[in-house]
Amino acid sequence: MIQAICPASCGELLQGYIYGGEKLISYGVDLFSKASLIEDKTKEKKIIPNRYKKAYRIMKEVFKYYDYCEKDYENIVIKIDSKIPIAKGMASSTADLVATTLATATYLNKDITEMEIARLCINIEPTDSTVFSKLTLFDHLKGDFIKEYDNLPDCKVLLLEGKEKIDTIDFRKTDHTELLIKNKDIMKKSLEHFEKGIKNRDLKEIGRSSTLSALANQKILYKSGLEDMVEISEKLGAYGVNVGHSGSVIGILFNDKNMDIEKFKYEINKKKYIDNYISFSIYNIVPGGGKIIKA
Repeated sequence: MIQAICPASCGELLQGYIYGGEKLISYGVDLFSKASLIEDKTKEKKIIPNRYKKAYRIMKEVFKYYDYCEKDYENIVIKIDSKIPIAKGMASSTADLVATTLATATYLNKDITEMEIARLCINIEPTDSTVFSKLTLFDHLKGDFIKEYDNLPDCKVLLLEGKEKIDTIDFRKTDHTELLIKNKDIMKKSLEHFEKGIKNRDLKEIGRSSTLSALANQKILYKSGLEDMVEISEKLGAYGVNVGHSGSVIGILFNDKNMDIEKFKYEINKKKYIDNYISFSIYNIVPGGGKIIKA
C-alpha cells in the first residue's frame, strides 16, 4: 500500500485578473485528503464511488504519462479518506488529485515534480495552488506557474463554512471576464500588498491584500455579511479576511495573541446573515503540496 496526503485550503488569499489573465494564490490548512493505492488481484469488478472517479482518471493519466498501458493499472484500487467539505471552495478535489498523483508516481518508482503534478491535474479540472509546497501565484485554468513566494508567517484561520455548494465546473460555465477585468486595478493593489507583506513578514499587509480581493469578488460571487465581518474582525484584531472566490467559505486570518476570536463569534452570531453559514472551525495554516506518508 502507498499513501499520500495533500491539504485543503480555506479559499484563496487572492484571485482575479493579474498579468493579463485570471490567477490565484491559495494556502493550505491542516485538514487533509489521504489517497491510498492498493493492489487487488481478486479480479472482482470494481464499483467506483462518485467521489473517486476523478482520482481514477488522474491515476490513469499518470500511468499514461509514464508510457504504461491499461493492463498495468487494472489491479489497483484507490481509497480516498477525506473530511474536506465538498463544493465549498476548500480545494477538496485538488487535494484528492494531488495525493492520488503523488501516490501513483511513487508506486511507479518515479520522481515527479510539483509542476508536473499541477499540469496533470489541470487535465482533469481547474486546480488550486495548494498543489505547491510554497505560496504560488498560479494560472489555475492553464496550469502556468507564475511566481513562487515564501510561506505565511505563523498564523491561524477561523473558517466559516457556507451552506451553499458551488460546483467549480458549473461556476466556470458563466463568463466572468468582464467583471474580472473591471477589478484588475484592485487586484494590482492586492498583489502589491501581498508581495510587500511576504517580503517584510507582515501579516497585516497580507491581510489587506486578502480583504481587497475578497470584497472585489462580491460582484462575482456574493457572500452574505462579508462587509460586516471585515469591519468586526478588524476591530477585534484580525489581520484580514479571505474567501473562496468560487466557493462559500470565508476565512478570518488571526493570531491568538492579537484577536479575541470568541468575541468575534459572539458578535456575528447575533447577526441574521449567520443563518447562511453552517459552522466555525479553527485551522492552522500549513504548507501546500503532496506528501508520501506510507510507501
